[in-house]
Amino acid sequence: MRFHCPMLLRFLLFAASVAAAQALVAQAAVRDYTPTKVSQESIPLSSTVYADMDALYLMTGKGTPSNARPWTKTEAGLILARVERASLGGRVTGLYDAIAKAVEPGLRFGFRDGFGFGFAFDANVEAYAHDNQDYDLESDWILGFEERKPLLKLALDFSLKDLFYVYCDLQYGRNRFNYEDTQYKVTDSYPAGIGAIVLPGDTQALMVSHSVIYSQFFLTNILEHSYDFDFQWPKRAVASVGGANWNFSLARDKVSWGNGHSGNFIVGSHVDYQDYARLVAFSDLFKYDWLTVFLDANTKPGEQPDTEFRIFIAHRLEFRILDGLTFAISEDMMYQNDVFDFRYLNPAFIYHNLNNRSLFNAIAHVELDWSFMKGFNLYAQVVMDQARAPNELAVQGDAMGYLGGIEYAAMAGPGILSTSLECALTDPLLYRRDGVDFLMYRKYFTNGYPGPGYILSLDYLGYPYGGDALVLQWDLGWRVSGRGSVGLRLFGMRHGEMDFLTSHNKDGDNAGYPNYEGTTPSGDKVTETLVAGLSGDYAIPSLPAWLAVKLWANLDWVNQRTFVASTGAYADISADFQLTAGLSVSF
Repeated sequence: MRFHCPMLLRFLLFAASVAAAQALVAQAAVRDYTPTKVSQESIPLSSTVYADMDALYLMTGKGTPSNARPWTKTEAGLILARVERASLGGRVTGLYDAIAKAVEPGLRFGFRDGFGFGFAFDANVEAYAHDNQDYDLESDWILGFEERKPLLKLALDFSLKDLFYVYCDLQYGRNRFNYEDTQYKVTDSYPAGIGAIVLPGDTQALMVSHSVIYSQFFLTNILEHSYDFDFQWPKRAVASVGGANWNFSLARDKVSWGNGHSGNFIVGSHVDYQDYARLVAFSDLFKYDWLTVFLDANTKPGEQPDTEFRIFIAHRLEFRILDGLTFAISEDMMYQNDVFDFRYLNPAFIYHNLNNRSLFNAIAHVELDWSFMKGFNLYAQVVMDQARAPNELAVQGDAMGYLGGIEYAAMAGPGILSTSLECALTDPLLYRRDGVDFLMYRKYFTNGYPGPGYILSLDYLGYPYGGDALVLQWDLGWRVSGRGSVGLRLFGMRHGEMDFLTSHNKDGDNAGYPNYEGTTPSGDKVTETLVAGLSGDYAIPSLPAWLAVKLWANLDWVNQRTFVASTGAYADISADFQLTAGLSVSF
C-alpha cells in the first residue's frame, strides 16, 4: 500500500519548493548560462565522465553535479560550464580538459547534412576464480553477472544534427543461468510466494538453488556450448530526442538516482539494465526528471503472452540552491494492473493521491549534498515507503531508509585521490507491501534440451541490499584519468531475517498486511558480511589513437557468519577469495 503521511509530505514538498524557488530567483539575476553546443548523445554510466566530473566538483567546492543519471552530452556540457577553467590549477585544468574532450558532441564520422555515424568494437577475455565452491550462486559473488563483460560487443550509433540520437549494441556473452543449474518451483519451496510478485497460485515460476556457472573453481567468459549464450541483449539501446535544455528518451540502459556509494533508494544501477521512458528538463539551477520504468510481470517459464503489466512512475525535482548545496526530492509510484490507464502518466500529479492500494504503492525520498569546503562533501538520502500518521492504527509496520556519508577528493601527483565513508540503515519492511511492492525480477532464457525456459532473478528496484540492513562502507581510490586506477573497498553489513523469501506478514500470509515485527537487524539469526576488496586497471599506452588495450583485476575476500541472538553464539562461518581479471581490446 501507500505511505500514510500526506499532510506532512505535502508540507515538506511545499516548504522545500518555496525555499528553493526563492534561492533560485535570487541567483537568476547574477547567473545566466546558455549552452553553445547541443547533442542528444547519452553518456553510459560506465563512462569515466561521471567519476571525473564528481572529482572536479569536489575539488573546486562546487558540491555535486546532478545525481540523476545518465546525462546527455548537452547536460554534461552545462554541468562542466559551471566551473571556470581559468580559476583552476595546472593539474586540475588537465582534468577539466579531459572531461571537455569526452563530452564534446560528435560521432566518429560526420557528414555535411548533419548526419553522424559511429561504431565501436570490444573484445574482452575475462577469467574468474574462487576457492570456496559452497559459494555457488551468482548472488554470492561480489562481481556478479552485471559486472562481467561479454566476450564480444559491437556498438552502433548515429545522430541527426542536434536533435536525434540512436544507439544499440550487439553482444556475445555468457548467460546468467544454465540449463544444468538446479532449479525449483518457487511455490513448492515457498508456499506463500515471494512478496507481491510471485503469488501462491503461481505454480510454474522457477528459480535456481545451485549454479553450475558460479560454483566452478575457475571459469572464463569464453563459451564452450551454445546454450551458455545470453539471449537477453541488447543490454543498451537508446533513442533520444531533445533540445538545448531538454531531452526525451526511450531506452534500455542503466539509470541511477542518488548520491550513494553503496547504492541508492529509488532507482539503482546495480541491475544490468532498465527499460524506460524518460523526460528531462534542466537549466543551470534546476532539473526535472520524469521516469517510467517498464518491468516484467509474467513469471511463467514458457512463452505465454502477458496478462498484466507493471510499471514504475517517478518524478524528481533537483534544485542547485547554492554552488555548494544541492537538494532533490522525488515522489514515485509502482503501478500494476491488467488494463492501462493513461491518466496515471501525468508527470505533474501527486502520486500518493491515487488511492487504490490494489493498483498502486507510492514512495518518496529526499537527497541533500553540501560541499562545506573545497574537497569535501556531506551527503544524505532519506526514503519513506510507509509511515503511520498519529490517528492511524498500527496494522502495518513503518518502512523507511536512511543513508549518509562524507566524501573527499584531491590531486595527488598525476592522479586524483578520492575516498568516501558511508552508512545506511533500512527498515525490515522497506519495499514490501501486500498488494503492490517494489521488488523486481528479470527473466533469463536458458537454452539446451530439455531446457526449462525462463528463470527468475530477483532484485530490488532501489537499494541493492533491500530492507533490514545496516551497512557501513569505506572506499579509497587513486586514478589517473585515461591511464588507470587502484582502489580499496571495505564493506560491512548486518542483515536481519527479512529477505526476498521471507513473508512480510507475521503469520506468513503474503496477501495479508505487512506487519512483520522487529527492528533492524531483525529476527533471531542475523547474517554478518565483511568484504575487503582490491581493484585496479591499466590502459596500455603508446598504441595507435584508434586502438585501446586495457587490463583489469579485482580481488575480494568475503567472510560471512550468522549471529544467533537466542544463544549469543556465531554459526555458519565461511569465507571465500574471489578473483576477476581480464583484458579488453577496443577500437
